[in-house]
Amino acid sequence: MVSALWFQRLTVGVILFSAFLLGFETNRDLMAVHGATLKLIDRGVVVFFVIEIILKFVAQGKTPLKYFSDTWNTLDFIIVAGCLIPSGSNALAIFRMIRVLRIFRLVTALPKLQIIISALFKSIPSMGYVVVLLGMHFYMFGVLGSFLFSNNDPIHFGSLGKSFLTLFQVLTLEGWVDVMRIQIYGCADFGYESFPDLCTASQRQPFAAALFFISFIIIGTMFILNLLIGAVVNGMSESQREVESGQTPSADQSLALTALTAEIRRLREKIESS
Repeated sequence: MVSALWFQRLTVGVILFSAFLLGFETNRDLMAVHGATLKLIDRGVVVFFVIEIILKFVAQGKTPLKYFSDTWNTLDFIIVAGCLIPSGSNALAIFRMIRVLRIFRLVTALPKLQIIISALFKSIPSMGYVVVLLGMHFYMFGVLGSFLFSNNDPIHFGSLGKSFLTLFQVLTLEGWVDVMRIQIYGCADFGYESFPDLCTASQRQPFAAALFFISFIIIGTMFILNLLIGAVVNGMSESQREVESGQTPSADQSLALTALTAEIRRLREKIESS
C-alpha cells in the first residue's frame, strides 16, 4: 500500500497542505477567527503522518527495524516524532521549529529530491577546497581594499570586517558599480552626500578602483563560483549513476522489493500446501 503511486501522491499532497497550514498560522487575524479549526486540522495531519510510518513499519514484515536502514526514513521518523511534542509544554519553540521541518518530508516522498540532497552531500569534499580558495580570494582583496580605499570610503572599507562585507555585496553583483564609483570620483563628489562628516579625505583612484573591482568580480564570480557549481553538478551526476546502478535504492524501491518478496513467499507457501 505505501509503495502504491496513489498513496505516495496522497502523502505529497498532505505534506504540501501542512506547509500551507503553517503559512496560515502566521496570519494573526485568521488565527483569531479560525485558530481552533486550523489546530484541529493540523492534528489530523500529524495523525496521517503517524499512520504512514506505522504502515511503513508493517511493510517491512518480520524485520520492522529495517525501516531505519534508510537514512531518509530515520529523518522522517524524527520529524514526525517531534511533532508529537505537546504544544503547550516548555519546549514550544522547539515544537514550532519541528513543525516547520515537516516541509522537509517532501525529500523522503520525492526520490528526485533525494538525489539532489545526496548530490549536495557528495560535493562537500570538493566544495571544501573551493571554499578555501574563495576565502583566500576574499582575504587578499579585503586587505588590499582596506589599504587602498579606507581613507576615501570609511563606510565600505573602514575596517577589514567592513571590507569583507562590501566584497560579499560586490560578489553578488548588487550595487557594486556605486561602490566602485565612490573610489573613482572620490567621496566628496559621489556617494557621501548624506554623510558629509564621514568624508574627511576624498581621494580619486580611477585606475586602481577599476582594476580592483573588475578583477575581483572576474576571479570570484566567473571562476571560483563556477567551480562551486561544477562540484555540485559532479556530485549530482554521481548520485544519479548510483541510483541507476541500484547501489543506493530509495525507500520506495526498498518497500516495493519487500512487498514483492512477501508476495513470492506467500505464493510459494500456497504451492507447497497444495
